Amino acid sequence: MPISFVCNLFNMGQFTVGCRNWIGILSILCLGRAMSQNLVENPSFEAFLECPDHLGNFGEDLKYWSVPTQGTTDYFNSCSLSMGVPVNFMGEQTAKFGEAYLGFYMYAPEDYREYIQGELKEPLKKGVVYTLSFYISLAENSDHVIRDFDVLLSSKPIGIKIKKGLTKWQLSKIEGNSFTNIEIIGDEFINDEKAWTKISTTFLATGGEQFITIGNFKNNASTRRQKLFKEKNVNGAYYFLDMVYVGEGIQAYALNETHIFENVHFNFDEFNLGENGALEIKRVYNYLQSDSTLNIAINGYTDNWGTPSYNKELSVKRAKAVANGLIQLGLAEKRIAYNGFGAAQPLGNNEEEEGRARNRRVEFIISKTLEE
Repeated sequence: MPISFVCNLFNMGQFTVGCRNWIGILSILCLGRAMSQNLVENPSFEAFLECPDHLGNFGEDLKYWSVPTQGTTDYFNSCSLSMGVPVNFMGEQTAKFGEAYLGFYMYAPEDYREYIQGELKEPLKKGVVYTLSFYISLAENSDHVIRDFDVLLSSKPIGIKIKKGLTKWQLSKIEGNSFTNIEIIGDEFINDEKAWTKISTTFLATGGEQFITIGNFKNNASTRRQKLFKEKNVNGAYYFLDMVYVGEGIQAYALNETHIFENVHFNFDEFNLGENGALEIKRVYNYLQSDSTLNIAINGYTDNWGTPSYNKELSVKRAKAVANGLIQLGLAEKRIAYNGFGAAQPLGNNEEEEGRARNRRVEFIISKTLEE
């Protein structure tokens, strides 16, 4: 029976089986089809080498996952009596997907931290926007909550013999590896002990990243935390985590704010778009197409070489080149406005080539209304 047919029946509620394990497996398979091309190996921690039977076993029992430090991250699976799902020593929580999840300290006394490190199926591509997500639930026995999460993408796996946080200073001592840091700033403290909370963001890959590390890279002084009033058994913020996803996605942009086409660069006295610029324009196009009520205003700029009238004309041509790129991709002209402002509002020093290059730019504002 094709998996697509099974998924359709499963999603419609017309496929029932007596074994909870099969329900978990089907949910993962069907979710994988819906989410499309998850690059994370063993994303919901179902594939294990050994059924967990003791604390701090995450780095030993799982396929494709490890720990980058000496922190003792825990692995929970319904196959275990001592490290079980849904009931275990940290509380009670069913898995979001399948039969397993992990547990780790995001905040603890003396800057103690725990992390997870996973492998991607292939290196990330330079200049491509990816979506990153995972699910979090506060363990009932925690006496603190936090609101921010950190993710580190690296070209090679990390291995440091410390039990404290992976700070920027610690990472700076590692040679022969490259890093992409992602800080996910939460709007509120993650304190739900019953339901799973989805943490999600988008990021621009620098290229070559193939390992993902999740945790808290800040020390205690810099961690936004809150102590719970009811009595708890554990001194710290301990969270369960399930289903890590990394895949190509649509980048979101704040409305009514000025953004720069970072990869749209112009040579002196030119308005032609390069390959990297075309890729970034497509990312903006994808976001605009995700909501038909959004419009875009495009503003071109130049350095200060040349007469004001000539620079004004050149800046309009640069903005128009970007507008035409969006139109060629399929965006309706009525949703686009463009203009040029010559050498006004410089970002860099026009006395230096580096500064002049920064000033040869195109900015854009996305909003619900279109202003000429």
